[in-house]
This record gives sequence, C-alpha cells and structure tokens, in this order.
Amino acid sequence: MRFKKLDHLLRRLRAHIFTEIVADLPLRFRRGLPEQRADIVMEDPQDWEAVGPDLVWGEPESYFWFATRFAMPEAANGQRVFLKVNAQFGNTRGRSDPQCLVRVNGRIAQGADGNHQEVLLSTAAQAGETYDILLEAGTIEDRRQYGMSFSLLAHDALVEKVFYDLSVPLDVARLLAEDDPRRHHIVNRVDAALAQIDFRPGDAARFAASLERAQAIAEEIYAARDFGDKPVITVTGHTHIDVAWLWRVRETRQKMARSMSTALALMEQYPDYRFMYNQGVLLDYLAQDYPEIFERVQKQVEAGKFEIEGALWLEPDANITSGESFARHILHGVAYHEETFGVTPRVFWLPDTFGYSAALPQMMKLADVDMFVTHKMSWNDTNRMPNETFHWQGIDGSTVAAYFMTTQPYTATGFGTTYNADIKPTFVMGTWKRHAQQSLNNELFMVYGHGDGGGGPTREMLENIRRMEKGIPGCPAVRHEHMRPYFERLLKRMAERPGDYPTWVGELYLEYHRGTLTSVAKNKRNNRLAEQTLRELEVLAVLAQERLGLPYPGAQLHALWRIVLLNQFHDILPGTSIGGVFDDSDRDYEQFFEIAEQLRGELTGARAGKGRFGVLNALGRPRDGLLEFDAEQPSCLTIDGRSIASQVIHRADGRTRQGVLVKDLPATSVISVERATGDHASGNGGLDVSAHHLENGMIAARFDDKGHLVSLFDKRRGRETIKPGQAANRLQAYRDMPVEYDAWDIDDSFEDQVWEIDDLVSAEVVETGPHRAAIRFEWRYEQSRIVQIVALGADSDQLDFDNCVDWHEHDTLVKVAFPLDVLAQESTAEIQYGHVRRPSHANTSWDQARFETVMHRWVDVSEPDFGVAFVNDCKYGYDVRGSTVRLTLLKSPVYPWPEADQGEHHFRYAAIVHHGLLASDIPARAEAYNLPLRLMAGQGSEAASCPLLELDGQGVTLEALKRSEDGAGLIARIWETHGHSSTVSVRLPDGTRQAEIVNLLERDPRPLTIEDGKVQLALTPFQILTLKLETGVRA
Repeated sequence: MRFKKLDHLLRRLRAHIFTEIVADLPLRFRRGLPEQRADIVMEDPQDWEAVGPDLVWGEPESYFWFATRFAMPEAANGQRVFLKVNAQFGNTRGRSDPQCLVRVNGRIAQGADGNHQEVLLSTAAQAGETYDILLEAGTIEDRRQYGMSFSLLAHDALVEKVFYDLSVPLDVARLLAEDDPRRHHIVNRVDAALAQIDFRPGDAARFAASLERAQAIAEEIYAARDFGDKPVITVTGHTHIDVAWLWRVRETRQKMARSMSTALALMEQYPDYRFMYNQGVLLDYLAQDYPEIFERVQKQVEAGKFEIEGALWLEPDANITSGESFARHILHGVAYHEETFGVTPRVFWLPDTFGYSAALPQMMKLADVDMFVTHKMSWNDTNRMPNETFHWQGIDGSTVAAYFMTTQPYTATGFGTTYNADIKPTFVMGTWKRHAQQSLNNELFMVYGHGDGGGGPTREMLENIRRMEKGIPGCPAVRHEHMRPYFERLLKRMAERPGDYPTWVGELYLEYHRGTLTSVAKNKRNNRLAEQTLRELEVLAVLAQERLGLPYPGAQLHALWRIVLLNQFHDILPGTSIGGVFDDSDRDYEQFFEIAEQLRGELTGARAGKGRFGVLNALGRPRDGLLEFDAEQPSCLTIDGRSIASQVIHRADGRTRQGVLVKDLPATSVISVERATGDHASGNGGLDVSAHHLENGMIAARFDDKGHLVSLFDKRRGRETIKPGQAANRLQAYRDMPVEYDAWDIDDSFEDQVWEIDDLVSAEVVETGPHRAAIRFEWRYEQSRIVQIVALGADSDQLDFDNCVDWHEHDTLVKVAFPLDVLAQESTAEIQYGHVRRPSHANTSWDQARFETVMHRWVDVSEPDFGVAFVNDCKYGYDVRGSTVRLTLLKSPVYPWPEADQGEHHFRYAAIVHHGLLASDIPARAEAYNLPLRLMAGQGSEAASCPLLELDGQGVTLEALKRSEDGAGLIARIWETHGHSSTVSVRLPDGTRQAEIVNLLERDPRPLTIEDGKVQLALTPFQILTLKLETGVRA
C-alpha cells in the first residue's frame, strides 16, 4: 500500500510539470506528397481547409500538413513554453501512428510522435511574439485518424526536478529485496519529501516553497553511501531505424528526418546528451532530402555530442549476403563516414540480424574493425549463449572481440534482450542482472531510445539518466558517454588479460527466424544474379580499360553496388517486409539489370557488327562449359578457328535456346566469336535417354512413375548414391504456420504435416544429345504447377534440375529431399569466403535447434572419397538429418505480405556425384555453375582474349577484379577455398610495375616480389588476400 500511495502522489505531482495555457490553437490542413514539400512550406496556409472537431484524415502511405499562426498570449510571458501535438498516437511500432515533423517559424524543430508530443518553443516567452507552426504528418497504415489539435503548455522546471528526483529512486527501491535497508531508506525519504508538498491550489509561492523543502529531503537519497563497489553501465542514446520493413524506403527517409531532428533538439536542451548513429545510407538520404538537418548533425559531430560509429553502409543480412558484398558494405560504410564526418569506425554494429557468419571475424580484421556488437543472439529459442564478452574466432582463425548487450527489464524471466530500451532503473538494473560474467566485467554498455520511427530518446529518459548519474543506492552507476570510449576500455582490458575471456569458435547461429533463408524467393534470386553480374561487369571494365583503353565506369559501378547493398538490408533480403517494399525492390533490380546490360554493351562494343560476339570468362582460371544463347535457327559458333555446332536446349520456363560446348576459355578474358546459321550437332554424345532414364559413361539416373529419382548410380565406382528402397528429388510440401513470426520463422513442428508433390502430369524426352540429354517432368499440386527439366551432360557426373514453379499456395514450405546412401555425421556448406561443417545428428540441444541452416552455392554430404554435393543458383536454406539432404525451395508466408512467393519462380540445382569433396573441387564447380557462360553482342579483340590475370594453384579463386578506390591500380581479391594451406602463382597483367598486399580498405600495403610477371603467394586456410597492382593505367 505504501508504494501505491507514493505512486499516486507522484502522478499528482507530475501533472503540474506542464500547465495548459491555450487548449486548442486554430488549425488549417491540406494533403500533399513528399515531392511537393518545397512548394508547400512556401504556401500561405490561410488558403487551406479549416480543421474542425469532426476531422477524419489519414490514408495508407499518405502525408498531411497542418498549420497555425498565433501570437504568444500574456499568460505565457516569461515562461518556458512548449507546443503539444495532440493526435491519435497509439505508440504502435512506428507504423499505425501518425509520424510528424514540426517546423517552427520556418526552421525544422523536431519530430513529433507518441513518445515526443512536446516541442520547445521558447525558454522565456514574450507576449505578443508571433509563431508560425507547420506540421507534416505521415500515415502508413489504413488507419483513420480522428482530429488533430495543438495546445500551448507552460513548463515548471522545479516541479519536474522534484518529480524525477523522487520517482527514479523509488523505481529502484521497488526492485530491491524487502529486507534490503537501501529499499527502506529510499522509500522513507520519498515519503518524507512528498509529505512536504502542499498541493492546495491558489498560492504558487506556497507550492514552490514546499517543493524546495521536498527537494532538500530528496538530496538525502543521493548523498547516502552505497555498499561496496558498484557496477557501471555506460549508456548512449540511439534510434534503430529499419531501412525498410513494415514501411517502404521512401517512408524511412522521412523517419530519419524526424528522428535526427528530435535528437538535435534534445541536444540543445540537454548539453550532456550523447547520441550515436551508424547507417551511412540513411545519413546520405538525410543529406539529400533535408540538408538543413544534416548540416546540424555535422556540427554536433564536430561538437562531440553526436557520435558516428558502425563500419557498414547499412545493417545487412549476415547469412545470405555474399562475402564480396560484405566487403563492399565495409568499404562503402567506412569511406562514407571518413569522407563525410572525418570518422574511421572501429565497431561492427549489427544488432538486429538473424545470425552471424563465421567469415565475419576475418573481414573485420582486414578492415581494422576491432569490436563486434549485437544483442540478437539472446533471441535463441532453445539455448542461451554462455557468455556476453568473448573472443570470436572465424573459420580462418582470425579473432575479434565480441560483445552482446544484455539489456532487459529487471523482472524478466527469459533471456531475451533489447537495444530499444527505455532508460529506467528496471532496464539499467536488468542489464547488470542479465550479464553472465559479472566477476569478469563490471562495466557494461547499453543503448537506449525508441526505434523505427519512435523518435529515439525522450526528455523523460534524459531526466532519468541525470538522477542515475548522481548515484542511487542499489542501482548500478550510470555513465552517459559515447559508445567508442566504452569499447576502447573493454578492448584494452581484453588485450591485457586475454586468457580471462572465453573464445567462441565458428558461426553465431541464431536459433530463430530460420525462414528468412527462404521467404520471398524472387528477391534472393535477384540478389544472387546481381552479385554475379557485378563480378562480371568489373572484370569487363578492367579488361576494357587495360586492353582497349576505354575509361573505367567507376561511377556507374558504384551506383549499381549501392542498389545491391540497399536491397541486402536485413528485412529486405530475408523477405520479411510488406509488399510495397518488394515492389520497390523489383523496380530497383529492374533498373539494375537494365543499366548493367547497357554498360555491358558499352564495354564490349555492342554495335560492332552483326554476327560478332564475345564470350567472357570472369574466373581466374581457364574453364569449359555449355554456352547457351538465344537463336531461332540452329547455329554454328566459330571460336579460335574451330566451328562448333549447336544443340537445342530446353528450359523449364518453356524457352528453347541453342547451346554449344566450349573448352579452354582463358582466364579473365573475352574471346571473339562468330555466329552463323548451320546444322544442329549430330549424334548422341554417348548419352542414353528415355522418359525414365538418363545415362552417360559416368553416371546413370532412373526415375519411377511419379517422376522421383530412384537410382543415381556411379558407374565409375559401381556404387548407388540413393538409399535402398527410397526415392530422391522428392518435392515435399509442409504445413508452415509459425506460432509467432510468419515470414521469419520455420517452427520445429513443421514436419507435423507433409504432402508429397507426386501428381505427375507428364514425363517426356526433350533433348537427346550430343551435348546433353534431358527429360521434362510436370507435376500438379493443388492450384500450382511445377515443371522440371532434368539434364545430364555427355561427359559429366552432374545431374541438373532446372525448375519453373507457378505457385499459388499459402502457409506452405516446399523442400526437395535426397536420401543418400552415404555414411556421414556432418554436412559441409559454403558460406562467405569459405565453408563450415555442421552435425547431421541431433545429439545435443544445440544440434536439435539447428534444424534449418544456411548455405550459399553448395552443400555436401560425403565420406572421405565418395559423396554427393548439391549446387544451386539462388537458394540458401537446407537441412540434413542423417544422410538425407533437403534443399528448401519456397516458403509462401502470409504476414507481413499476404502475396509473398505467389506466382512464377525460376531456380536451378544440381547433384554432383564425386570422389572427394575437395579432390573434385566442388567449390570451383559451384562457382562456375553460378557464372554461366554468356554470349555478348559486340566484337572482342585479340588483346582482350589473352588472360589479364590468372591463378595457377589448387583451391584458390579470384573473387573480384576491379579498379582500386583511389584509381591508382587494380584490385584482385583472392581467397583459399578448400580450408587447407595452399600456394598459388598469380600471373599479373602485362606491364605490372608494382604488386602489394592490402587490406579490405585497400590500405596498409605490403610489397610483393614480381618475377617473370608473376607473384608467388602462400595462403592459410580460408585466407582472403587483396592485391593492389600498379599497371600504369589510371582511372
């Protein structure tokens, strides 16, 4: 009862902080689009419609403007006056609320939302002074808003001070044990102070005098000595803003303006306020859209109040994003922060992504980024991570410091944490309570502030901090400071006592949100295609500059990379946003591929002449492959004087193309090709095919009457790969109705209901050789249709599956299963710049929770000298139990986008029967599978047909070849793919004057010795090496 009494009295006191001077200022409004902003702010609002008591407004993705002009009333003279925005703020995750930007006398003052309704107008108001208020309100959902009003409030600083001086310690006391003497000391002092306050109306001086007495008693709380050394919580203001999620990118640009203007307004009111922001992409949007806000940000960065940190361009997905894309996120992020703010980031800030690749430590190390920070691993649904401060070791052996934020309410019973905390005693005390290594680390870090359009920190939070900074018995000490100094201290402690901190080896697998590897498949396909397109374009651009003297298209490539990086944000690429986000993403990719095709034509001379073409090999080694191209008639290609006749190639989407088998294409080159009409290639190439059978000299495949693969026989070893009595390439549909997050999750109960997709409509032979043979299968499932072309090359151990799926089901997960007759206790899957091995059993709770995991271009299950690898061109999710491999193909959730994964899908995968994962160089084959040979219109040249750069050595690949960021040389990024120590000889471009090893930022050069136009390199397992080559050509 005592707490109830004190809480009640504090509520009564709080009501006196603001006194209403004017209840309802006259308002006018109009509707307007963001692109009309410049004109609207110059309009005379007197021509707008008057706001009445029955106003109904707000529509999906709409903007409304409200304006008033008034003279400060006499009652406000000399007072601290705030404008209060009264709207239907439900404080619902930055989506259903109106979100506002307020201009006062033409200057952007701050954002207004459910957490920030008061806008400071004057610290000492003058009666009669005129104010023009203009408020822009954005609405996202189809939620009607009823009414809008502005009121004027007088602020009483003394009431506010006494309120927080008492309420914050009381919040500490209620969390302390009942027998804790500190609890009783605080409660007694709060009770005594409140007993001094004279709430009787009518005498302001009497009320103020009673407040002075109460404040003197409150000071006794802060003067009391606490027991022993107190832990310290370093706190920094922040607002996490999803680049897209339940709103589109264009709305995020407005959220950024509102949130940053609010942070700036609070800095003016609270000189000790410290705030951090990280995402370069949104800061860049802010500079484009609101230069006046951006200039103020820059000034506060210079003043030391606004901290720029975080080494990434934005917060990308960390599972699906390729290694090279991650390198560009770092390169773009660091460069932007340095060029714009003069800050070199040292923290890898990635709090909200759905798991973390074991390749990240090496990339961080190579970018001089020291500290990895997140909180997301606390979202595990099964196992609690054992430590929060530790060394994180990646697949190559690189080690970085890692820190998990531990903020949660003091009374929380689970282990989930947050980085959007309200800085109240319960979260400060909970941060310390949740920390598992209290004996090792007595200083922790916490960010606070509302995210996703909630506007970040509030006045209340800053008042709370001031009280906790003074020191409250029973509460950890609070230090209001930037993030970097805290982590510099932590890094120093870890460097001084490295053995005291544990080491986590390998990936940080999030036991949650497993569906993000599959949802919205078209977006993942576009991402993979765009990444590979940029790889090819950069090689083409280097060839065109070095060999043909064309200018390097750095600006165009930079813009294309920005499109890809944007769409790798952690709610776009994972498929966990509303439909409008993917409409925008589709347009982005359409623009990307249109520009890329135009650029490719410019680089290859597309108008060089009819019948003249080039074939690019972007790999760092010679290659063979099936070259497909569009042609209505049989064609003959002439390459190096050799004529090769084509074969008709059938695709699952109904297209027919021509295909020729080409061999020994030089590394990093474009060879010249002539095409003419001719006869089809003759013969069957040793292939044997029927509607249920495919065979060449290496393997034989047999299908049953449902189209399932019942035998995949290795003729070289005389060994069957399919488990006896079972069928493979079985398409299976699972009920997919996650309990919580639909697009995000696959629950462990997904196997409760499964249906075989085995209604075979047709099976027919469509290709008979000589380059390859193929069977076309078609299945029906409910309202959907699946077409698959299964093909086998003439001299190949690889069975290809080309798929076109017309999908019209919801709440359904689709996998394809391959039960293998292989004894293996683990699977091996490619990740960024390497691969990882994962148990295929469920011995422990950690194994059981890993029932859906990530792959990039391949996954393998094998014995030391025999197995099957599966390569793909756009899939990322899979599971292996025992020796059954299941690739995850589609998910089709209904929230947050009801039409997710509806319509047509195109994807390829292949099964490779091999005699050793690395002996057969599966990584290289998966790489080539994802870079199919392309016939490009235009005329090659003799100069471009010679290798520009070539690798000679096993298990090393060329990931990127581009112009350096400073334009002074070429960058060649190579990495070791087998997980072994390897040596490689790198043949350099002719005329290379200097070769250096640099880091991911293309800095810290270490010279290499060039002999006979080559450099010899030794690489450790999974090592990334970036070479900078000076050839005499500059951008």
